[in-house]
Amino acid sequence: MGLLVPAYFYPPTYWGGLNFAASRVPLVVIMNPGSGPGAVQDPNYVAAVNSVRAAGGKVLGYVYSSYAARDTNAIQADIDTFFNFYPLDGIFVDEMANDTGTNHYNYYAGLYQYIQTKGANLLVFGNPGTTTQEEYLSRPAVDGLMTFENDVTNYPSYVPDGWVTNHLARQFCHVAYAVTNAAAMTNVVNLAASRNAGWLFVTDENNNAGNPYDRLPVYWTNEVNYMRALNLAQPATQLKILSVSNHVPSLQISGAPGVYEFQASTNLMGWVATGTIDLMTNPASVTEPAATNSPTRFYRTRQ
Repeated sequence: MGLLVPAYFYPPTYWGGLNFAASRVPLVVIMNPGSGPGAVQDPNYVAAVNSVRAAGGKVLGYVYSSYAARDTNAIQADIDTFFNFYPLDGIFVDEMANDTGTNHYNYYAGLYQYIQTKGANLLVFGNPGTTTQEEYLSRPAVDGLMTFENDVTNYPSYVPDGWVTNHLARQFCHVAYAVTNAAAMTNVVNLAASRNAGWLFVTDENNNAGNPYDRLPVYWTNEVNYMRALNLAQPATQLKILSVSNHVPSLQISGAPGVYEFQASTNLMGWVATGTIDLMTNPASVTEPAATNSPTRFYRTRQ
C-alpha cells in the first residue's frame, strides 16, 4: 500500500512530513498551487517538489474537469503550464465524470493521450470520488481512480464496484477525512486493503471549511509507520515455472492476498500484460498459451 496525498497546503509547511513518508512507503503527492498550476512558477513549490522526488516520492499536478464540462483546451493549457513550471510525474484529474457516456469516455481518453505527450511513464489519476465505470480504466482514460473520497462515516457502508478485483490494487485510491484518531485510522487502512485499494489517505481534518486537505493529520507519523509495518509484514511474492508442456508454461504465484498482474517479455525490455489473477488461495497457478509462438519467454508479476 502507498499514500496518495492531496497536499493542498503551501510549502514548506507540512512538506517535510511528506519527505518523511516518501522514504518509508510508496508516496504520490498532488500539488495544487491555485486550482491548477497558478500564473507564475513558485520557487517554494519547485523546492518542495524536488525534495519529495529526491526522497523517493512522485508528484502530480492538479487539474479539474468539471465532470467533463470544462473545455479541454483550458485543461491542456493547465497541463502545459504545470510541465513548464515543475518537474512532475503526472497529472491528477479532479471532478471526473463517472457515467457511461461515450463522449465522456472520449473526453478523458483524449486528456490521457495528451498528458502522455509530456513525458515518459507519466501517471494519470482520475477522481470521480465514488464508484464508476470500468471503461475509464480499460480505455484507458486514466491509470488509476480515486473511487472513494468522503467523510469516514460513509466508508463502512461503501460498496466497491464488482469489477475492481479484475485490476491491480495500485489502480485504486480511497480518501477518508474526519477520522478522529490514530486507532480509527488503522481501521480505515485495514478496510481499504480488504477492498483492493492500493493507495490511501486518511486525515482527521474535516470538510467544514471546504478543504479537508489543508494540513497533514496529527497522527501522520502513525499513519506512515502503520502502513510501512503492514507492507513489511506481507509475505514475499514468489513466481515459479512449475512445468512446460508443448511450449506452454504453468506458472505458480504465492504471496499476499490480492490481485496480481502477469507480464511476459521476449527480451527483458518490453513487457506485455498477459492476464491477472486474484490470489485468494495461496499459492495459485496460471498458464500462458500464447507462449507457443515465442522461442524465449520471461515472466514477472506485480500487485
